[in-house]
Amino acid sequence: AVYKYVMENFTEDIHLDHVASIVHMTTSSFCRYFKSKTKKTFIQFLNEIRIGYASELLIDESRDIAQICYQCGFNNFTSFNKNFKKFTQKTPSEYRLSLAQMP
Repeated sequence: AVYKYVMENFTEDIHLDHVASIVHMTTSSFCRYFKSKTKKTFIQFLNEIRIGYASELLIDESRDIAQICYQCGFNNFTSFNKNFKKFTQKTPSEYRLSLAQMP
């Protein structure tokens, strides 16, 4: 149920307490349970989904990177850049450039 909710809503603002309520758990219980099963926090999981989507959108060079940031559900461009680099080892600009250099 959580996975389905995230996949349908990752571009929106997602609140941890709402996600926990979907599975009838408190926020702290949900966080512990989620990490025990996935070895990552819920926020890490959510950011990975968003970064994966951003990676797809970056293929279209006509799209502005800031526009992609907000379209993927990030509320802050700095956070987007930081998370993107943590996940891909490249900034969004570097990632886009590497795509353009592929044959």
